[in-house]
Amino acid sequence: MNKLSLTLAISLATFMGHSTMANAASSSQTDFTTQNPAYHLDDKTVLGRLEHVYYADIPELEGIPFAGKIDTGADTTSMHAENIHVYSENPKYKGLKDKPLMKAIIDEFGGSKSNWWLKSFETPERNLQAFVEYELWHPYTGEKVKLKRPLHRISVVRSRTSVEPLYRPVINAPLNIADLTVNTDVSLTERGHFSAPILIGKTFLKENAWVYAGYDYLQEQPDALVVGRQERATVFDMPMEVSFSTSSTYSNINAQNVKVNKAKDKVTFDLIDKEGNRETMTRPIVRMLSMSGEQRPLIFMPVKMGDEFDEQMLMYLKDRTKSSTQLRIGANNLSQHFMMYSKDKYMLDGDDVEFQNFDKERVTTMISPEEVAELDGVEVLAVPSLGINTPVLRVQDYEISSANKGETATFYMPKDNDENKKVVKRVERKIRIGEQVRPIVKVDLKTRKGQSELEVALDRLSEGNLEPVLHMGRKMDKDGVVINTRTTNLLVPHDLIKAGYIEKARVEGLNFPVKLDTGADVSSMNALDIKQYNQDGVDMVSFTYKNDDGDEQKFERRLVDTMTIRGKDGEEDNVRPVVMMDVQLGDIRETVRVNLQDRSRFEYSMILGKNFLRYGVVVSSDDRYILGK
Repeated sequence: MNKLSLTLAISLATFMGHSTMANAASSSQTDFTTQNPAYHLDDKTVLGRLEHVYYADIPELEGIPFAGKIDTGADTTSMHAENIHVYSENPKYKGLKDKPLMKAIIDEFGGSKSNWWLKSFETPERNLQAFVEYELWHPYTGEKVKLKRPLHRISVVRSRTSVEPLYRPVINAPLNIADLTVNTDVSLTERGHFSAPILIGKTFLKENAWVYAGYDYLQEQPDALVVGRQERATVFDMPMEVSFSTSSTYSNINAQNVKVNKAKDKVTFDLIDKEGNRETMTRPIVRMLSMSGEQRPLIFMPVKMGDEFDEQMLMYLKDRTKSSTQLRIGANNLSQHFMMYSKDKYMLDGDDVEFQNFDKERVTTMISPEEVAELDGVEVLAVPSLGINTPVLRVQDYEISSANKGETATFYMPKDNDENKKVVKRVERKIRIGEQVRPIVKVDLKTRKGQSELEVALDRLSEGNLEPVLHMGRKMDKDGVVINTRTTNLLVPHDLIKAGYIEKARVEGLNFPVKLDTGADVSSMNALDIKQYNQDGVDMVSFTYKNDDGDEQKFERRLVDTMTIRGKDGEEDNVRPVVMMDVQLGDIRETVRVNLQDRSRFEYSMILGKNFLRYGVVVSSDDRYILGK
């Protein structure tokens, strides 16, 4: 095994088949890491931030996986439904339905500011005789499934932009995720503009599951099919060459003459296989995807690969007649179904192998689509590149000069203080890529497992790009690498810690309770008197942090971004400035992006979202202050 393999070695044995060990874990510190995630802890299932959700008692939708976002910040589970109507067979509610009926019931039993409505309404003495009719959409056929259930209760949601709260009917229904089937309260709402039609909240999670936001489709990982960097497939029995993309979210397939019928939510197109054969077909549109200002229909298509894989995949239509492959599978479908082994092509031409049964002696290094590699003491972005063998370090510029012991390459790497670090390396050899000759140098690669030498080819960044990038080729390890699109930063492992949904954190020297919210992409904190300004050409923001414990502090920070938070039904979108803040929870300390908003009306002045929790925080929806007050 080479030095890099020793340094970056990840025992696939611990990635596979360790769930029985997880059941024995009971302390807040476990033996698991972000590289080696737990599938079960303390007899509870560990869910990723996204998981497949199945409707357990609807025959028309049996076996169909729906994307579910796992959200410890949400009290109630909710799901997308259409044509939602609430009515009562009790004569005293005659003439009332939908929102007026729900408001009347809420007002009758205490009003929206009480909390009695968190429990079931229907008792003999109340005799509401209320029901909910709604429709669920079959994603493969486009047919509407009409359903009727008793009104279990009503969810009252505070609005950011209106004094009047939002009223949503809540039913009770069984939902299935992995090895869990839970009869849970489910709020019905319009979620058609979200990528996940189901939001799994505390009504499902309590007493049943932990949540680790650092992974998507964590429970799918052991059964993931190991594929090569190129495969063969059939779609509607039409042969396709298949490639994979770790940088694109969605898959796309070769099609022409695309015609969208918005009135019927359907699209007609010509599907083209690798031999140039065409077949005209019509499919239901899941939703429209905006790409570079153009709207493309997202549809499900049946994909067969290997001996056993036969699944519907979400993809958009694209003319790929000039490409060598007709189906390009993006990170979304990779995360749900596959692990990719960079060394080989057409692995599915042999026996299908699941990740949990993959020969651990065959490969020792696992990487993700987004890594931070420390090269010669400087952190650089690192991304997998399947089209190259030798890793390539792209810098702004480099110079080759002769020395007594051969040629040397000189280039500059940026440091945190905006100064450039001069790097001089001996040229080990040169390789030719087309008409271009690239020098090979050795750099020091540091991870938490140690330090090693890595051979990289130098190349220049394209115009307009300033930050160096390490493109991790197929020979990042001589035995190839496994690419896992479910997570990020596999080169730098963090120990997993168990935490409650409320914990005390240290933020820029202040200690106060925070809410751990796996549904939030970016952390958020209370900010008053927000002012944006420009200082010496730098965009800045000043604000005052304040909480109910009496802590108050003024901050000035560089504005690193702004983000738009999509509003709930009836709410306007909210634009927030984003700054960098130092946050510590337990032994995890990271500088992360934090968006600023007035959170005065919320019980907790700060939430920690995925961008912090991914560093190893496994969240319980049952307990608070597992790490201590």
